[in-house]
Amino acid sequence: MPAVLALISSVLWGVADFVGGFASRRATALQVLAISMPVGWLLLVPIAAIVGGDVAASAPAGVLAGMFGAIGILALYAALTIGPMGVLSPVSAVLGAAVPVIAGLVLGERPGAAAYVGMALAAAAIVTVGLEPRAPTDDAVHQRVTPRALGIALIAGFCIGMFFVAISLAPESGGLWPVAWARGTSSAITLLIALVVWLRRRGSMFARGRSVVLLCVLAGALDVSANAIYLLALNTPGALLSVVSVLGSLYPAATVLLARFVLAERLRPLQKVGMGLALAASALLALGG
Repeated sequence: MPAVLALISSVLWGVADFVGGFASRRATALQVLAISMPVGWLLLVPIAAIVGGDVAASAPAGVLAGMFGAIGILALYAALTIGPMGVLSPVSAVLGAAVPVIAGLVLGERPGAAAYVGMALAAAAIVTVGLEPRAPTDDAVHQRVTPRALGIALIAGFCIGMFFVAISLAPESGGLWPVAWARGTSSAITLLIALVVWLRRRGSMFARGRSVVLLCVLAGALDVSANAIYLLALNTPGALLSVVSVLGSLYPAATVLLARFVLAERLRPLQKVGMGLALAASALLALGG
């Protein structure tokens, strides 16, 4: 069951990234996040209240996860605006999976041999799925992996991985409140940055247009749902952080598939191999975990 829940969260994260990325084509990433982050929090709080749980005990892990999550997503978007997505996105995703795996092993987790093979295949899957051909209209600057872009992508990956670790430290008695605390913290940080940018540039803090706003709302709902299901996966008896986090990090596969069928983007041969590796990794991690 933990593996199934982790895979569901991965799919939801992938769909959320696709929807949010599509909205970002009509507005800036910060304008999209300024809507999607608070919307996700507003949708989650009533559900968390109905489910119940220890609000106060959930705060430390939730706030810490929210801080890492906000920095991670903002750093990722920053990296993707100055370098090739097909290189920087997999780099951040692999590091985002590696950090909680290391944390889990340090904390004493010992998954089965099949899980270790699955982790290796998952890392290969993330890299190959994220590969994309160079667009002929892209300028040379955005096709170069500069030290600055790579550094920001590494920061993004580390913070995303630390989000996984921090949320795993939440008590099982917290219900969905750890995610609510995390999303509230991320929303506050994002809105503060958006306000500073607005005061300096006098543009718009939020994305505009009915269709774009609806995409932002959908992205926020999907993302916070993924976070909640990921937390449920961690709290399932027998769940291992080192396994659940890797399965959750397979989200680029869902994004690429949506781009293929919705936007008619073609899959490269290596991307198809990556899809197969992702399936094999999922099976091995489920067996080994």
